[in-house]
Amino acid sequence: MANRAVVSWLRKRTFSFVLYGLIGAGADRRASVEFKTVNPQVIEQFRGGGEIVAAPGVGRENHILLTTVGRKSGRERTTPVKVFLKQDDRVIVVAGNGGRASNPAWYLNLVAEPRVRIEDAQGSYVAVATVLSGDERDDLWGVIQEQNPGLVGYLAGAGREIPIVAFTGEGASK
Repeated sequence: MANRAVVSWLRKRTFSFVLYGLIGAGADRRASVEFKTVNPQVIEQFRGGGEIVAAPGVGRENHILLTTVGRKSGRERTTPVKVFLKQDDRVIVVAGNGGRASNPAWYLNLVAEPRVRIEDAQGSYVAVATVLSGDERDDLWGVIQEQNPGLVGYLAGAGREIPIVAFTGEGASK
């Protein structure tokens, strides 16, 4: 019975272990299942206005709900995404995909259609996504790494340049 309790406890906490990099890229399949299980709960709790208890560390102050249009399906897809920086009128996120070798689906969707919807603590708005490159990307990557020291190890197994995306609300100056 004690072993079942431990396994149950670990299963309930796998999301936070994956989220914060305590389980490496070798746990891709389990992480996908966990995200698919937890994300709908996070979205519901985020929109409900109360505390987000489905995933430790996820809150309106450090996450957004990102709605993209599926590049294949044409259907709206909503995903909780961590905000790494807020810069003037831009929200900056990292397309880390848990350290996997592939980019996350939400990133591929916004590359195909950069007009997205953002939900944050203040409300909902339409934004345009810009994939950053060159010196701007490199400078922001340095800042993000300084502010999130565990991120480098977490994403080390990806074997790809991790995209950085800036969202600017429509009508906002760039």
